[in-house]
Amino acid sequence: MPSEGIRNAAVIATDAVQAQIHITVRGRTVRIHLVGTLDRDGATRLIQAANRALVGGRCLVVLDASRLGHLDYRCVSMLVRWSRGLASFRHRLVLEHWSPYLRAILAMEDWDGELERGARGPGWRPVLVPTMHVQVP
Repeated sequence: MPSEGIRNAAVIATDAVQAQIHITVRGRTVRIHLVGTLDRDGATRLIQAANRALVGGRCLVVLDASRLGHLDYRCVSMLVRWSRGLASFRHRLVLEHWSPYLRAILAMEDWDGELERGARGPGWRPVLVPTMHVQVP
């Protein structure tokens, strides 16, 4: 049964690299630092912990991925739903320090770019530059 050994090894590897979530609250700004690998269980823990930290309305929620190594694409839809829920309470989700690798994972599931709308600085989707037309003699 080689397939069972492979499955068990994958589960052990996933458990060993769970994301660490550090939340800092200053006034109406809730800064969430992500470290490691964010999977669906980690995203669930992130959302629950962040919701407990949100007090009142109109909070700025900053999701800092400067130390995040990998993001499971299956939790992008969870983050999008959470962002919509935050917006219904007049909170705003902002992404900071997301590497091009992590941005590409976000783009796979977030086709409309809902998560990038609150991003500071230039958007993380590549800007399409029109190709130059060269006349060949």
